[in-house]
Amino acid sequence: MISNVSENPLWIKQIEARTILRDINTEHWLQNNLFSIAWWVALILVIFIWYFWWKKVDKTRLLEIVAYGLMFAIVATVADLFGVELVLWGYPNMLIPLMPPLFIADFSVLPVTFMLVYQYFSNWNSFAIATLITSFILSFIEEPIAVWFEFYQLNNWKHLYSLPIYIIIALSLKWVMNKIIAKQNSSRCK
Repeated sequence: MISNVSENPLWIKQIEARTILRDINTEHWLQNNLFSIAWWVALILVIFIWYFWWKKVDKTRLLEIVAYGLMFAIVATVADLFGVELVLWGYPNMLIPLMPPLFIADFSVLPVTFMLVYQYFSNWNSFAIATLITSFILSFIEEPIAVWFEFYQLNNWKHLYSLPIYIIIALSLKWVMNKIIAKQNSSRCK
């Protein structure tokens, strides 16, 4: 017999805790984030990043590049959810009051950056080198800047830990995209 989870005391406690957290998060956002200098910086950054990407993206490969970027955003979001849930890091300033506030990193900075790497460095050697350099810049320059602006707070995490994660995600997704494109091309030849 399946138990009724909705009546489980621990589940009820979780819902109550999440409701309290949601309310605190919304209150924090309204009182400390919305229209603050950091909020305006985040808004301008997101608009600029996507505008810049649109000007630079190879429109003849748009679907392929967007597919890579969407996969990157999905993987980054899942990793971010784990990190926030495990209290490895957090986001004190946010553009929109979501828990966690993934928008700036997971839906703008990371996918746009790696879509451009994917676009400009198509062979494996150049892509690997560009990924290494980009991951280093993100880990040791962009992340500390995000900490300084209080977009990002390290709790039980170090910037060094991010480096291999960025590299693994970028290289794995390039491999996946190569497999998808090869399958697509072989299907067209039949």
